[in-house]
Amino acid sequence: MICPHCNLGIHLEFEEVIGFPSKDFEQTGKGYELGGANCPDCNGFIANLKYGTLEKGWVTNIIREEIIFPKHAIRPVMPEVPETFKSEFIEANAVLSVSPKASAALSRRILQNVLRENFNIQHHSLAKEIDDFIALKDVPSYLSEAVDAIRNVGNFAAHPIKDTNTGEIVEVEPGEADWLLEVLEILFDFAFVQPAKLKKQKDKLNKKLKSLGKPEMKG
Repeated sequence: MICPHCNLGIHLEFEEVIGFPSKDFEQTGKGYELGGANCPDCNGFIANLKYGTLEKGWVTNIIREEIIFPKHAIRPVMPEVPETFKSEFIEANAVLSVSPKASAALSRRILQNVLRENFNIQHHSLAKEIDDFIALKDVPSYLSEAVDAIRNVGNFAAHPIKDTNTGEIVEVEPGEADWLLEVLEILFDFAFVQPAKLKKQKDKLNKKLKSLGKPEMKG
């Protein structure tokens, strides 16, 4: 399985297993098995629930099984991402399993705020702001194509999203809200993470050049 905390592939044996009979156990023999364990890599706690035939506290002939904690996969956010965007991204991810529509609305708002605050792109509609962003010369094609495709999420064309209601709740297809979060992760890397890394490397090189009595790098 994939650990919802660290996103690594792990083999997990659930411990502290407890069996609970269903309300119709006497007639069906069905019940629940609750198990918990810690990820061997990150030590994050994971709770698992099974439903099926209950025998001596264990479920056999499993009918349904799901991870009930954490309810959604944890998406780590790099420290270079500004706190405002980071907190909203975490919130969008937290509501993903409960309401994909709400998650998608939060993601669209994050996208618009990044375009406005970091790239100084501002219009009355998010669609026009996307046009200006993908027209920038230094935006890699994989990112511009992904951001451009956001128009198709939640039937965007049928719901013009103005700057007064960017967070409008509209229907989304399965997987679209999750994909929006992935696009934001790529945008965060381009807008915040990579520039910070380059600046750190440049500062390090300039410090070395200065110690050698040479002129610093320009630009």
